[in-house]
Amino acid sequence: MRSNFESDLRIVDGAIKARGELNWEAGETEALVSVSISQKGERVAGMATSPDEFKRPATNWTLDIEPGYARRFRPGPANAVGIVCAMGDDVRVFFWSQEIKLK
Repeated sequence: MRSNFESDLRIVDGAIKARGELNWEAGETEALVSVSISQKGERVAGMATSPDEFKRPATNWTLDIEPGYARRFRPGPANAVGIVCAMGDDVRVFFWSQEIKLK
């Protein structure tokens, strides 16, 4: 499994609408996605894990990332980290980090 963050990510009511592609490999049938996004300049971060698995042949994942500790995300640069646990014949973990833009 491979993935990335689509850019630009939208902020709606202070939360980020995070999304990306699911690039399935042979034998993979479902995946869990976890995401953490931070804006150091704004001193805000948030994270989420998919409440249900994404099942093949889904081509995209989406998660709402709420800001922690009563802060708000703002338009501008941010850092994002993602983890996908792909399951099927085996369990594979894919980890990536990416600079993103929030709008």
